[in-house]
Amino acid sequence: MKSIILMLAMLPCLVFGYNHPDAKTLMTEYQEFRSMVSTMKHDYLVGDWYKAKDFGDTTLMWNLGDNLTDREVIRFFRRKADGSVFTVTYHRSDYIVDGRIVLRRFVGPEPTGWINHTIDYETGEQLGSQGWWPMFDDSDHAFMQQWGFHY
Repeated sequence: MKSIILMLAMLPCLVFGYNHPDAKTLMTEYQEFRSMVSTMKHDYLVGDWYKAKDFGDTTLMWNLGDNLTDREVIRFFRRKADGSVFTVTYHRSDYIVDGRIVLRRFVGPEPTGWINHTIDYETGEQLGSQGWWPMFDDSDHAFMQQWGFHY
């Protein structure tokens, strides 16, 4: 009985106690990656929408807009040795939250196990998170550190 009570008492810490990246960190990450891909020569197109470049087991895909209200996506797509997929995807758009341009970052294995963080692109206000913090294996940690993602 004590174990159950202790487990229930610890649940909020397990759910909300992960290292939550702040809005400034997410904006900095996005701007650095946006700057990187804006000058990068792509290898091929994916679906006539994404420009793409391969880096070993990781494909970097992007579609940048010309105006602030244009939708943008920067996506790191990694196929793992076991065949599963792990991604980090940034969306900048005006359709996620009505009346606001937001930046949202999804992290995790697909199609399940992801979490996203959303900030207002213009004010920097943190708007919240959805999902469940995914379980990372050693290769996921190495990938996140290699590319410089805060998690």
